[in-house]
Amino acid sequence: MVAAPEHYRWSSVHANLALRSDALVTPHASFLAMGEDAATRAAAYRQWLTEGVNEQDLASIRLHLQQERAYGDRKFQAMVEKTLNRPATCKPNGRPKASSVE
Repeated sequence: MVAAPEHYRWSSVHANLALRSDALVTPHASFLAMGEDAATRAAAYRQWLTEGVNEQDLASIRLHLQQERAYGDRKFQAMVEKTLNRPATCKPNGRPKASSVE
């Protein structure tokens, strides 16, 4: 979409990077925990943005999207399964293997 997050007009990144104030943005607790003051939080947030997503996490996100499953920790997935009454975890590709009865 854009070369850098701050190039996207409708993003909260401008407020989080302390580039401009935005009355519509309420800082999340996770963002506030990034530093004691606005400058420290903005620097930590910029570093987090530039780090991106590692390949393993990206592969997991893509798998969850392909299977239309909820991406998150086990507690979150359990809540989704209970609320929506549908599976939230990813399943292996292909048909299940037949169980052998001896």
